[in-house]
Amino acid sequence: MGRVKAMVMDREERAYDRGSADAYYGRGPEPNLWMDPMGMTVVKKDRMTKSEIGAYYDGYSQQDVRKDWGCDEKDVDTQ
Repeated sequence: MGRVKAMVMDREERAYDRGSADAYYGRGPEPNLWMDPMGMTVVKKDRMTKSEIGAYYDGYSQQDVRKDWGCDEKDVDTQ
């Protein structure tokens, strides 16, 4: 997220963006939103509104692309 975009996003948009990012990077759903581009100020679920939590889950469920980490299971050494 760019600096200018972050300055104009409302809290629901930020929550949607975090949900989308969590899904993309393969993290489990854990509602939160970043108040700045670097995640220095994070709002956790217990401080979010119902609509912000809903926006987070919308972003999470609508992200159908996942990060390619560049390795397959066959490449992982399990010994």
